Amino acid sequence: MENKIAKKIELENNQTLVISDMSRKISEDAYVVIMKATMEIKIEKQLFLNDTISDYKFEDIIAVLGDAATYEYRIERNFIMAKEKDEVFEALVKTFLENLGQYMSKSNFPGKFVLKEYKDQIK
Repeated sequence: MENKIAKKIELENNQTLVISDMSRKISEDAYVVIMKATMEIKIEKQLFLNDTISDYKFEDIIAVLGDAATYEYRIERNFIMAKEKDEVFEALVKTFLENLGQYMSKSNFPGKFVLKEYKDQIK
């Protein structure tokens, strides 16, 4: 599966959202259209200014998650005719950005995501 970067979007919270086209051919004239959005969040103390955490907890987060956490969202549509592939991919990107783009751009999104990942890992 080829990971072709379709867009890189610099968000207001200084993070980079990468939209990839991972579509693949499944028959002579049909595709499975796959859109993947990823954001690599470097874990830094400044991410948690709104959620004050102790140095000890910050060190524990680093110990559990490493120095970065990756947000990933993936959606696919199956049996799309070849002539409609690009149009369907662009519609998936547009819908994703309309529904989640503003939320992901918020200044507190990276810190909240990292805390959620940390809590999920220690369960």
